[in-house]
Amino acid sequence: MNHPVLRRILMLDHVTDERLREHHRRSSTAALVAGAITALALLEYRLLVEHVIASDLIALIYAMGGTKIAFMLWYRFKN
Repeated sequence: MNHPVLRRILMLDHVTDERLREHHRRSSTAALVAGAITALALLEYRLLVEHVIASDLIALIYAMGGTKIAFMLWYRFKN
């Protein structure tokens, strides 16, 4: 199922299919998890080794998790 505008562009017609969207969704989810784990590990390092509470990393972890949950709920009730 392609977007009507993308059907008019011949180069993008065969590129934008369901498999591409599924691969994009999976890679975005994997990137989110990897980013959240990295931020959590860096937060733990700063807390345990440097004895500093990094509020920017806490905000980043909450933002990543909140965005993921918000989109999950959005798609759940939208579809």
